[in-house]
Amino acid sequence: MAAILRIANLCKTYNITETIKEDVLKGIDLELNEGEMVAILGESGCGKSTLLNILGGLDSDYTGSVVIKGNFIRDFNEQDMDDYRKKRIGMVFQNYNLISHMTIKENIMLSMQMSDVNKETQIKRADDLLTLVGLYEYRDKYPNQLSGGQNQRVSIARALANNPSIILADEPTGALDKESTLLVVDILKKIAMMGKLVIIVTHSEKVAKSCSRVIKMEDGVISSDEIISKPSKNKYEKYKEIKPKSINKKNILKMAYKNLLSNKIRNILVSIGISIGIASLILILALSSGITTYVNQYFGRDESNEILTLTTDTSISASNISSIKQIEGVDSVLSSYRIPQLSYVITDDANEEVHQINYTYSIETKNTPTVAYGRYPSSNSTNEIIIDLDTAMTISNNGESVVECINKTIDMTYKGNTNTMTIVGIFDDLDDSISNAYISEKSLPLFYSKASSTTNATTSNEFNICYVKVSNVTYLSSVTSEIRKIASVTITQPSSNSETILDFIDIGTKILTAISMISLVVASIMIIIVQYVSIIERRKEIGILRSIGGRRNDISNLFMFESMILGAFGGAIAIAFSYLIAGITNIICGISTGCIFISFNPIWYLIGLVVSILVSILAGIAPSKKASNLDPIECLRSE
Repeated sequence: MAAILRIANLCKTYNITETIKEDVLKGIDLELNEGEMVAILGESGCGKSTLLNILGGLDSDYTGSVVIKGNFIRDFNEQDMDDYRKKRIGMVFQNYNLISHMTIKENIMLSMQMSDVNKETQIKRADDLLTLVGLYEYRDKYPNQLSGGQNQRVSIARALANNPSIILADEPTGALDKESTLLVVDILKKIAMMGKLVIIVTHSEKVAKSCSRVIKMEDGVISSDEIISKPSKNKYEKYKEIKPKSINKKNILKMAYKNLLSNKIRNILVSIGISIGIASLILILALSSGITTYVNQYFGRDESNEILTLTTDTSISASNISSIKQIEGVDSVLSSYRIPQLSYVITDDANEEVHQINYTYSIETKNTPTVAYGRYPSSNSTNEIIIDLDTAMTISNNGESVVECINKTIDMTYKGNTNTMTIVGIFDDLDDSISNAYISEKSLPLFYSKASSTTNATTSNEFNICYVKVSNVTYLSSVTSEIRKIASVTITQPSSNSETILDFIDIGTKILTAISMISLVVASIMIIIVQYVSIIERRKEIGILRSIGGRRNDISNLFMFESMILGAFGGAIAIAFSYLIAGITNIICGISTGCIFISFNPIWYLIGLVVSILVSILAGIAPSKKASNLDPIECLRSE
C-alpha cells in the first residue's frame, strides 16, 4: 500500500504563560498507508489528541511537516484547510458531537451540503451509510433518542459522507459498553478494508489489538511502532471525489430556523420585543398619513385654500408662467392684469376710488367672482364692468337698492385717461379686499393712453397678477419656495390653518418616531444579548461545523440568518398587531366622528417589516463575527 500520510519532525509547544512553555510533541516521524487501521496508544497527556488535531487540520501552530498525498498542509491557507477537512478527513469523536436539533440523517448529510454533491445523491449516500452502520430504520430519529453506541455509529457514518481518504477517531469507544465497542471496532475495520487510512487514538489495549498497526506514545515521542498484520482491501463502491464549497444559503436558512425552534420560547419573546418598536413606528407613520389626508380633504373642500396669488408692480412674463406650470404640485396657472388706484365719478357725486380692477376672469376658476345680480361683461364689450357689493352700496347711497346700479354708467379715470363704463353686474363672493371691479380683456386698452405701453401690456404676454392652484394644501410651501426662485413677485397664501396643522403633525410625527426608535434600540440590544448567549450555548455546535469543514463565513451566515429570522418574525407580529389596533381605532373614530384617521396604506407596513429585518441584521453583525472567529478546538472541548 502506498503511503498517503507522512509526518516528519513534528513538534508542538503550548504556551502556558508568557514565560512557561510545555512541549507536547517532540519530534514525531511517521509514514501511514492506505488500508491501515492504526491505533495510537498511550496515557493521557502523551500528545495523542494533539497529534490527531494537527492531522485533522484543526491546529496549525506546530513545527515540522505533515504531508498528505504530496501536499504540505502547513502551506494551506484558511480556505484550503477548511476544504482539507471536508474532502480528505473524516472525524469521529469520543462524545459523538452530533447536532441535537437535527435528525441523524440530517447530521450525515450536513458535511455533504458543504460540497458539490446534489440533493438526490446526498440522500442516497446517507441511506447507504446508515445501512452500513446498521441504523437505516433510525434515520428520522434525533440523537437524544439513540443509545451511545448508536450515536457513535452515526458519527462514523458522518465521517464517511464525503468519502475521505483518512478517518481520525479520537477515543471512539471510550464511552461505550463492551458490545457497542466490538460493533464500532468492526465497522472501523470494514472502513480500513475499503482502502482508507483509519487512525484510532485509544487507551484500550483490546481496541489496539484489533488494529493492523499499533503505535505507542510516551511523553510526546513514539516509543514503539508495531505492525500486527498487513492491511487487506476489499472491493467497495467508489464515490466521485467531491468539490468543497460553502453551505448554500437555503441550507443555512433551514439550519438557522431549526436552531431558533430549539429554543422557541426565548426567541418568541425576543421577536415580541422587536415587534413593539416596529408596531409603534408603523402606527405613527400610518396615523400621520391618515391625519394629513384628512386635513387635505377637509381644507380641500374649498379650492380657494389651494390658490396662491402672485402680484408684482412690474410684470410676470410668459416664460415665468411657463416655468411655474412645471413646478411639482402645480395644477393650473391663471394669468391676469390688474389696474390699481382708479377714481370714478357717477352723476354729480364727489370722486370715489376703486382700489383695483382685474381684466381677466373665467367662470371655471374660483378666483373669478360669482355674479349675484346682473351678468358678466360680454367678451366683445369694451365698456362693461362688474363691481363688488361694497362699491355698489357706495354708489347707491341715496337709498336706492343696489340692484338699481345695474345699467348705470360710471366715469372711471386712470392716469388722466377717463372712460365711461356700464355696470352690468354685482358680485360679493371673493375674499379679496383689493379687487372690487372686473372688466373684459378688450376693455383694458381704454384705461391706457394711446402710447405703446397699452400694446405692451396686452399683446406682449406680460401680466402683473397670477393665480396658481396647487394639487393640495401640502404643496403650498414648496410651490411658494420654487416660485420665488423663478420670479420676483409678492405671493399671498390663502388664509387657511392647514399648513399650521400639518406643521404640528410633522413635528409630532418626528418626536413620536424618535421615541419608537428608542424601543428599536432596546430590541436590537436584546438580539445582541440573546445571540451572545446562544454562542456560549452552542460552542460545541460551532466546533462540530468547523471540524467537518465548515468555513468561517458559514458560521457567520448561520448567526446572521438567525438574527434576520428573528427580525422578520418580529416584523410580522408588528404588522398584525398594528393592523388590529388601526382597525379598532378606525371603527371607533368612524362611529364617533365619521372619519378614518389611521391609513391602511401597505407601504407603512412594508416599511415596518424592512426596518425590523434591517435592525435585526445590524444587531447580529457583532455576534456572528464573534462566532466565526472562535477556535474550533476550544469549542469542541466545551460542554
